[in-house]
Amino acid sequence: MRIDVVMLISGLDPKALRRREEGLKSCASEGTDVRLVTTRNAPPSVESFAEMELAAPGILERVTESEKEGADAVVIWGGHDPSLIAARELVDIPVLGPGMASMYIASALAERFALLVQLPQVTEIARRQIRDLRLEARCTGIYPVGLPVLQLGRPESFEQVLETAVTAVEDGADALCFGCMALNDHADRLSEALSSTHPGALVIHPGRAAIRVAELLVEMGLSHSKRSYPAPRKEVRFPS
Repeated sequence: MRIDVVMLISGLDPKALRRREEGLKSCASEGTDVRLVTTRNAPPSVESFAEMELAAPGILERVTESEKEGADAVVIWGGHDPSLIAARELVDIPVLGPGMASMYIASALAERFALLVQLPQVTEIARRQIRDLRLEARCTGIYPVGLPVLQLGRPESFEQVLETAVTAVEDGADALCFGCMALNDHADRLSEALSSTHPGALVIHPGRAAIRVAELLVEMGLSHSKRSYPAPRKEVRFPS
């Protein structure tokens, strides 16, 4: 089985990309080949609706290429699941986003979850995402850590992430999801810290969630419904 993970930003150097790919491979089951693929003309980060639109052509082109190259499933590596609906129109293989996967898992395991995001500016993006997933009644709130994407995953940012997580749990969340993939770097440490101070609070790692759900769908021979995501009536051409 091969799963392609589409990296939609250009702000990471080759060393950081290799580290991300190794981290993604560790999320998969034995025998699953996880490949990190990049897009053309990617913005350095995606922290606004405008940047999501700028990233979209590269994401959609890359998803179609992954299907042609033999991928069994694709994960779009963005916490707010950018271009997910459009990508599902273009291919037959499963296309998943880590936001969708992690929040549905959180809803299956806890009554209430909170979403941690990078900056206050992305709160509206996250709110619309939760509304579109029909999970508004299960989400206790959206909590910005207050750090941009390219700083958020650094070890020195952990205390700020932990402080934000504690606030979310004490406000009533039983599980925590991440709206930014840079937060994945803190997931295990955060889970360990909360286990001693707030027992029972779950930390849902969105990378693991998306890759494992993708594996499950492939193993079950399932993909998104073409009644829900019909193919375009004419060929979609990408800018050269």
